[in-house]
Amino acid sequence: MPDRLSALRAEIDSLDDQILDLIERRLAASAAISAAKGNGEDGRLKLRPRRQAEVIARLQGRAEATPADAVALIWRELMAHTLQAQARTEIILCGDEIPDRLDLQVRDHFGTAFPIRRVGSRAEALRLAREEEAIAVLGTPLAAGEGDGLLVFDIVRDAGDATIGYAVGRIAPGDTIETAGEAAGPSWSPGSWRARPAAQMPVYPDAAALAASERALTERSPLVPLCEVTALRARLARVAAGAAFLVQGGDCAESFAEFSPEKVRRDEQLLLGIGSLIASAGPSVVHVARAAGQFAKPRSATMESEAGISLPSYRGDAVNGRAFTSASRAPEPERLIEAYEQARATLTLLGAYRLAERSRDMVYASHEALLLHYEQALTRQDPETGLHWAGSGHMVWIGERTRAIGGAHVEYARGIANPIGLKCGPTMAADELLRLIDLLDPDNEAGRLVLIGRFGAAQAGSALPSLMQATRRAGRRAIWSIDPMHGNGSVVRGVKTRNLTDILTETRTFFEVAAAEGVHAGGIHLEMTGSDVTECLGGQACGGESELGRRYLSHCDPRLNPPQALEVAIAVASLVGRAAERRSDAA
Repeated sequence: MPDRLSALRAEIDSLDDQILDLIERRLAASAAISAAKGNGEDGRLKLRPRRQAEVIARLQGRAEATPADAVALIWRELMAHTLQAQARTEIILCGDEIPDRLDLQVRDHFGTAFPIRRVGSRAEALRLAREEEAIAVLGTPLAAGEGDGLLVFDIVRDAGDATIGYAVGRIAPGDTIETAGEAAGPSWSPGSWRARPAAQMPVYPDAAALAASERALTERSPLVPLCEVTALRARLARVAAGAAFLVQGGDCAESFAEFSPEKVRRDEQLLLGIGSLIASAGPSVVHVARAAGQFAKPRSATMESEAGISLPSYRGDAVNGRAFTSASRAPEPERLIEAYEQARATLTLLGAYRLAERSRDMVYASHEALLLHYEQALTRQDPETGLHWAGSGHMVWIGERTRAIGGAHVEYARGIANPIGLKCGPTMAADELLRLIDLLDPDNEAGRLVLIGRFGAAQAGSALPSLMQATRRAGRRAIWSIDPMHGNGSVVRGVKTRNLTDILTETRTFFEVAAAEGVHAGGIHLEMTGSDVTECLGGQACGGESELGRRYLSHCDPRLNPPQALEVAIAVASLVGRAAERRSDAA
């Protein structure tokens, strides 16, 4: 053991030496950049806040084991010291606007390398920001005509996202992060997510190839028009009002290899069949498929190991391949183009099937908005209304692993006109949920937001009530739906599976809690397939563990087969009918 510890300590010492060498190389490169720029570059500060934010966001997205907060802290300090080596830059605090107790939070925001000086007046702080290498932090934004060459380029916030102060300096307009008019709601663009921490995003080894794929997608037509997005929101508004029910379901992860018109038809028929069963209990049904875009999945582990070899995890066909080889597991941006083409083909088929049987209801398409390069490239703006919408699908959702306040996925979703789903798991607190709702649905619009619970049968009864209470008391019009799949996973004989009993239990608990809290149980979200598979346990189609391997075809998580999915639908129809009876009795 002592020899082992000595070896590990020696390895750490060696790593420390390498880190120091890299830091010194970085400082030297930064000094060379400063020398190349020369002095007096348009009279502006050497600080480049947007560039720094983009660097941190990129590294946070690349990090595997290092927490995002740690990445931000380390690189913020490194860049602060680098800047000071180029030109000593002070932070000027207006004494009567920024209390002494906030000094530490201001320093944390910029980095400890910045010296802080307090002055007695706002005018003096602005003078120093104009004439010296200095940043002024004010308690209120600049008034009209007050800046005289200065811009608010960033907003300093505390841990609760409350505004502490406004950073003012001689910064180019394109270098700003948040500007003076953005305190209540920072400005949004399809690419503003790039300055935020991006969890679960692949790191592409070829940046030029990624840029080429993004350009190619930008030049293609959107997969869905804004009018269909608007129509779905109108139908979901009826769900929010308690007059309809949302059925959302389909593949865990779509496959390039298994795509066929027959598979699209089978999955569509299963979705419509579930809707028909539930509609028999009274409500109209809104059908939303997990299709035409569900090509990527977040993963709990970044690496997979086989026979002592570790490779990046399979993240879906839009990212990398399933084969356990280095070449297959490398993220390929060209797959984004293939995902687009298959999504377009799927939507074309769904439209053709609907035209062939005019009595059929519209099937909308949805997916998790995980790959933000893809989402941004397909985002479009309506010239008449100015609205942006995700042209990648009618509805998108934010997953349990990507719903961080201040994260890239929430930032992207808050600016698009599409209906947004938000996965809510057992770790979510009521105050966090309300803050996310404020970001994603600030105007409290019916049909805008679907809250998708995914707790697990064992935790739904304890985790869900406080969240439903919070939304009801706050008067929020978001739809509550249940995903009884993702919290109920298990491994049997080395195979990932789910048990139909747990799925039904969580579904019933959802309806019971909704009734107790006076909330409309508005939808169900299922991973299922119209194909004959044996991936989930329970029901007549896959009763025993020995049958799991018979037809296990999922590229990621286990799906319900048609008999199992219809069994869930029958249970939901019964629960919906009872809920309608309770409302009728109460009236």
